[in-house]
Amino acid sequence: MKGDAQPLIKFFDGSDKRFIIPLYQRNYDWKEENCEQLFQDLMKLHNSDRKSHFFGSIVSSIQSGTEDRFIIDGQQRITTVSLLLIAMVNAKKAGQIEATDAKLVEKIFKRYLVDEYQEDERKVKLKPIKKDMQAFDALLYKSKDQYIKESNVTRNYDFFYNKITSVGLTLDELFETIKKLEVINIRLDEDDDPQLIFESLNSTGLDLSEADKIRNYLLMSLAPAEQDDLYTRFWNPIEEFTKYDPSSFVRDYLTMKQGKIGRIDKIYFIFKEYAETADIDRATLLEDMHHYARIYSQVDNAEVGTAKLNRKLNQLRTLDSTIAYPFFMAFFDYATKVELAETEIYQVLDVIEAYWARRIICNLPSNALNKVFATLHRDVLNHVNRSSDETVPSYTDVLKYVLLKKGRSSVFPSDEEVKGDFKTRQVYKMPVNARMFILERMENQDNNERHDVVKELTEKNISIEHIMPQTLSDKWKIALGNDWERIHEQYLHTMANLTLTGYNSQYSNLTFIEKRDMEKGFKDSAFRLNNSVKSCEQWTETELKARQKELQNVFMRLWPMPTTSFEPLNREAESASLDDEDYEFTGKKLQAYILHGVRYTVNTWKEMLIQVCGHILIEKRSTIEWLCANEKNGFSTTQDGWNRELVQGIYVWTDNSTVSKINILRGMFEECNIPASELVFEFRSEQEEENEE
Repeated sequence: MKGDAQPLIKFFDGSDKRFIIPLYQRNYDWKEENCEQLFQDLMKLHNSDRKSHFFGSIVSSIQSGTEDRFIIDGQQRITTVSLLLIAMVNAKKAGQIEATDAKLVEKIFKRYLVDEYQEDERKVKLKPIKKDMQAFDALLYKSKDQYIKESNVTRNYDFFYNKITSVGLTLDELFETIKKLEVINIRLDEDDDPQLIFESLNSTGLDLSEADKIRNYLLMSLAPAEQDDLYTRFWNPIEEFTKYDPSSFVRDYLTMKQGKIGRIDKIYFIFKEYAETADIDRATLLEDMHHYARIYSQVDNAEVGTAKLNRKLNQLRTLDSTIAYPFFMAFFDYATKVELAETEIYQVLDVIEAYWARRIICNLPSNALNKVFATLHRDVLNHVNRSSDETVPSYTDVLKYVLLKKGRSSVFPSDEEVKGDFKTRQVYKMPVNARMFILERMENQDNNERHDVVKELTEKNISIEHIMPQTLSDKWKIALGNDWERIHEQYLHTMANLTLTGYNSQYSNLTFIEKRDMEKGFKDSAFRLNNSVKSCEQWTETELKARQKELQNVFMRLWPMPTTSFEPLNREAESASLDDEDYEFTGKKLQAYILHGVRYTVNTWKEMLIQVCGHILIEKRSTIEWLCANEKNGFSTTQDGWNRELVQGIYVWTDNSTVSKINILRGMFEECNIPASELVFEFRSEQEEENEE
């Protein structure tokens, strides 16, 4: 690798030299403010005595046997200055700018923009990626009405053209200023690894998205012809399938493959580790990603099959359903491969919807669903595949079994829990999308004639109305009776007191009869949620309780508690992972633990703690030594009656409670940057304990 400082214009100069932007690079995306900053810097440079202005670095690798340079880093700056030069040439040709040197336009065009002796049909020196190249070439060779206006290339060219023609400088003055731009020109040799150089240059993650880095990792080290092929067949369609947000897709893809959720800002490094560990060639990996990106798109657009299926999935999309995408991608792929019947697919979505809706009413945390959906399909298939050939269960039955086994933060709420929480659930404390989902489904239920509640609420064409208003007038207090204060506080934001209307502002805090009988009031409402309200003669606690019961029945009919007859052949042991924050470990009897996918049998928590610390010591010795030196997380360099020696000079606190042992492990895993989900505990069943006795 060689590098030196030189004027940017010298980098452009030279015959038989082209600057190729590899296909793995992102599109040209400098914004107008970036161009404005560059032009202002040039104007300051022109008006000063400075001889140079540092314009960053350019990293390139040579194409063997040619003078062509593949631009590893700096394509945005090279493309921008090229646009500036084209704008100068075109402005002079159009008579919009003066030039002292009559041959300067020709010099700029032939020395810095094109190579007229190039054997290829295309003579332009800069070769942007395909989507930019057409717009770039049009600026050089076509009339203004043939420019590709929607391209960022054209927009920035127009910006420079307008600046050049209004700033009052000659072509010569502008060019002399551009010649003062200086770069660090870094040239890679054939034995340099462009991927490692690229990672080092972009280690902050500020310039490139995670998807940009993943694309570069997949394509950078390949020969140009293979880059072109894989980009065209796989990567570009992946971008289109994901609406040009591949980073989110890759995170969900990795979650589906690995069963654990990575941070979106670390997805590149997680992906790289996955690709290298899996040892899959680039073409095969890209083909697999392309396959799942297609499914991702079908889920994201609710286009998975028949109109009935699409409508069901679209209802789920009202929620923040992206957390379920890892499950949906795996499930719909499986459904296609095994030719699952439409009725079965619909039942699966029904179960997922019931699970979600019941959790919303019971105000259970949605972040717990991330872990559920990360492994849900795998959990179901584990049971399906272990079943005997004579008794292969349906996917839906096993799904119900898996979800009904969930506990604590992932629990499937029972009928009793739902009915209890339905009475008191504060609708306005639900997330907006969850609130719209519940109201839309309860309004339309399973009717073919439907109101697009979500769309109308989003566009503010309708609103949620409090039947008993938020501010009570004296008439309302009298109507509610002596206990009006409690009734108002208890029922105000619950389902019993809420409905839909297109005329909220007109209702204000009118009395109930006025709201009911006014023009376009409740009596005239087309919303099904108002059907029982129309016949009421007053709105007191009696009516609130009756409507509460009515809507609760609708809820229970829409989202019934599932039942299943499925039982695994061998009843599995209860288990919990280290990252199950609200799991009660105290009192549980250990029979094994699973670390990094390998199962180890143990008899006691103390035995497990010593073994796990020993495993991690081998992996992360320097971190464990640091913990010991700083007396952190139960580790120490000195022995006492409460510690156990792992190796010479390294001790861990072992004579303590189960909770303390769990906390030691969590602290160690966090310091060692190991996901807590990598450690799973397996407990003895009560039956096993009885047999031992």
